[in-house]
Amino acid sequence: MLHPMSLRARPRHTLAWLASALVPVLMGASCGSNGGGTQPPDPQTDPEQAQSDPGPIQPGSDTHSAEGIPMPQLPTHQGVQPDERPAPSITDLASAERALDEGFYEALGAAFATLPDNDARKLLQVRYQLVTGAYTEAETLAGRIGGDAATRRMATTLKGEAQLRQGKLAEAERTLKTLEGDAEAHRAHVLLGRALARQGRGVEAEPVFMKLIGAYNDDRIGRNDARGLGYVGMAGWGLESTRTANDAFVEANAAYGRSGTKDDGYVETQLEWAQVFLTKYDAGHAEECVRDALAVNPNHPVGHALMARIRIAQSFDFAAAAEHTARALEANPKLVLAHVTNAGMALRDNLTDDAMAHIGRALATDPEDLEALSTKAAIRYLADDEEGFRAAKREVLRRNRTFSEMYTIIADYAEWEHRYPDIVQMAREAVTLNSEDALAHATLGLNLLRMGDEEEGLNALRSAWRRDRYNVRVFNTLNLYDEIIPQYETWDAAPFVFRMHRDEKPVLERYVPQTLTRAWQDMVRRYGFTPEGPVHIELYASSGHFALRTTGLPALGVQGVCFGKVVTAISPQGGPFNWGQIDWHELAHVFHIQLSANHVPRWFTEGLAEYETNIARPEWKREMDHHLWDALENDRLPPLRMMNRAFTHARSAMDMMVAYYASTKIVTYIAENHGFPKVVRMLRLWAQGKPSDVVIQEALGVDVDALDQAFRAHERQRLRARADDFSVAFEQYTELEPLKQAAEAAPNDATAQARFAAGLLVGGDAAQAEQVARRAIGLEAGQPIARMVLARMALMQGDGGTGEEHLKAILAGGRDGYELRLMLARSALGRSQPAEAKTHLEAAVTIDPDRPEAWQGLVKIAEETQDTVGALAAMEKLARIDEHDREANLTVLRALVEAEEWARAIEIGEMGLYVNPHEPEVHRLLAEAYVRQRRTRDALYEAETALIAEHPEPGRVHLVRARAFMQAGDRARAREAAQAARAADAALGAEADAIVGN
Repeated sequence: MLHPMSLRARPRHTLAWLASALVPVLMGASCGSNGGGTQPPDPQTDPEQAQSDPGPIQPGSDTHSAEGIPMPQLPTHQGVQPDERPAPSITDLASAERALDEGFYEALGAAFATLPDNDARKLLQVRYQLVTGAYTEAETLAGRIGGDAATRRMATTLKGEAQLRQGKLAEAERTLKTLEGDAEAHRAHVLLGRALARQGRGVEAEPVFMKLIGAYNDDRIGRNDARGLGYVGMAGWGLESTRTANDAFVEANAAYGRSGTKDDGYVETQLEWAQVFLTKYDAGHAEECVRDALAVNPNHPVGHALMARIRIAQSFDFAAAAEHTARALEANPKLVLAHVTNAGMALRDNLTDDAMAHIGRALATDPEDLEALSTKAAIRYLADDEEGFRAAKREVLRRNRTFSEMYTIIADYAEWEHRYPDIVQMAREAVTLNSEDALAHATLGLNLLRMGDEEEGLNALRSAWRRDRYNVRVFNTLNLYDEIIPQYETWDAAPFVFRMHRDEKPVLERYVPQTLTRAWQDMVRRYGFTPEGPVHIELYASSGHFALRTTGLPALGVQGVCFGKVVTAISPQGGPFNWGQIDWHELAHVFHIQLSANHVPRWFTEGLAEYETNIARPEWKREMDHHLWDALENDRLPPLRMMNRAFTHARSAMDMMVAYYASTKIVTYIAENHGFPKVVRMLRLWAQGKPSDVVIQEALGVDVDALDQAFRAHERQRLRARADDFSVAFEQYTELEPLKQAAEAAPNDATAQARFAAGLLVGGDAAQAEQVARRAIGLEAGQPIARMVLARMALMQGDGGTGEEHLKAILAGGRDGYELRLMLARSALGRSQPAEAKTHLEAAVTIDPDRPEAWQGLVKIAEETQDTVGALAAMEKLARIDEHDREANLTVLRALVEAEEWARAIEIGEMGLYVNPHEPEVHRLLAEAYVRQRRTRDALYEAETALIAEHPEPGRVHLVRARAFMQAGDRARAREAAQAARAADAALGAEADAIVGN
């Protein structure tokens, strides 16, 4: 390996990326598997969200309406923006060159026939053919170009590149070696080095790459040679020297900046740099590079293919990634990078045939591509095709016997399917194949940690760190164990090993072990299976610590993750989450993953884990029937055989939640209609390596499509009342172009115009949305979608009167709905008419009692009108709907204790233990309710917890203790408690005396 200081020192800019690689950053983007919940996209961690501009109209911007009644959210306009630039006039080679640099491929392709037939035009045409996938034609044309030495050098280099793109490695090697002695053939040397490296001849490739390092060190590639500096970066990367590559790309970027030139060389430099960042798990900086490249050339196929991978790395946003690969393949139908990316997405969707088809397209272009061949091996592995897997591995190693990366490529897909033991074994094979493969050591270490083997796992990570100081995941994980984990305490409590922050342990150890032991015993009984242990339960007091422990990256959009024998989760101190629901959910995954031998599909294990939490405590269920109905009605729920796509192709946090909810309902349907033993049998059949359609047929006696149809029919019947709940599902209108085309094709169709108006509103074009919506109601006065668009716009702009006019027109047309009533209530409050608003809100909760917004409005109105009974009723409903809402829970608990509603207070207080365990007042109030219901032992336990949690008024806690001891007949301890109350607060003396009878 090249020493990282092989570049002779020159003044350099401070490297922001190096800084981020060498310190644990607490913001970033990633996604875990088997998450117990999701968080909304954060603009700081989701660049697609940060970049989108939904326009000036946004929910809640109506300052004249009551903010206590939130407006239904509009979806964010998403998608890859089309290239709407006008085609340039191409009249000569200079304008043709600019067209190539800027990605006007169609116009350029048509213009070649009008350009002079000389060597310069032919060279430009070869470059065009390379970027658009005409590799055979490029090879042929480049071979016909003569001219002077510089022209021949470029033609030979381009011919070798065309051969390399087709996997003609020996031919490329022969072609490029003709330039081996040419000191100016920098690009040829990079390509020759890559040709040799791809054949496993790294020792021969090293001196070729070193030619670029030498050219840099003797100033043949100077500080202003931006393109040459880019080649130095590529050579550094070929030499596996991250620092050399990064330093050279920084200098190339600076040189381009000084020159003011942004040509295809600039674009290539940015894209090569992006790939370095991606391999080091720095998707954020990779995205910066790709965005810079696409700003110059919005159609560059490699740019879009890389952006697809970035979307997957950041958030597994397959929908966005698929749009980028489509754009890439539109420009270059033979781009191997895009086909392999599509194969990977299909594989993660469990669409094996589709994945093989994509790989077939990649290998038809380049049969020697090692990533494509390794992905083919991953497909055979996940299909449990043992012979096919062995044959596919042989095909890779026959081409490059030291290509240990094959195992980490396979491991990446295996991780998606929870195959952690196999990943460890593959990482060991990779290390055996190439002991210097730092990524293999990292993969081994991270996955040993995920299996609970921390000693060997950390040793493997230290081995990785010695070989590569730029892997952010390795650095962050080692830093976590060196600096953060010592703040935590670990202890055995069979069948578990718990880890908690030392500050949280005194409270949490009183609740978490007993809760999970109860869950464990119940699941062991019902599944007829005892998982291999011990099972590690690790609760982290910071979302950043949780993310680092789980992925090695600093942010994660879930609150819990299960690895089969290790569960990591955010503790109550780390965020306002219901720890009981999350940990119960993740523990369920332990049973599903182990019982299925790590083969359970994602939709089933997520649905089954949600089913477990639903039957454990009713308030833990999700209230999402309205979203499920919308998904069924608008055909947004994938067929059951493709149900994993509901997770991988979710375009928002809400889409992800619907995926969880739909999966839960599918599993619930199976359990209730076929019996829970059949659910367990399905897990055991997956353990035998059987595909899902076979599992469903054998376990349930129906095929997958029949089950799907039966489930949908059942849900439509269950939710049939929702057909009368009018709403506009704006999620249907995020793709503007087809809506525009439909409206243009049917200018007199009011519905087509209204749908186009809805798309314009989602896309942020308020002025045109209003114009088109008014056109729709001109065609059909009562058109409800158009009226809803106009109503939303009016309310958001503070025009309550116009908004009400449109909303009441919808009502007059015979339609009513939850969202309609919310908006009418919001408008009424804006006119200071709380009684009218209350009427609309009461109508809303009649239509759908399980959604929170109307209850929030009723709480606000009740508080403003001093209606304490109404406020308590609405707040209690909110507390039961949102099991994560600490404030609502505590408010209701206080009110119920004050009202001496002891049974309800106990119910709400016990809910509070799972959402707000560190709040001492929850424990005091619950203890008070227990003692009033003569549950003495429970009262004393909660009072003790209140003291452990350092209640600010310990005297009042001791009063509860005194009552409980008196109730238990222990007068001596009651007097001690009464004395403690007096000591804590002298004003409590009389009350204490009354309790003990002094």
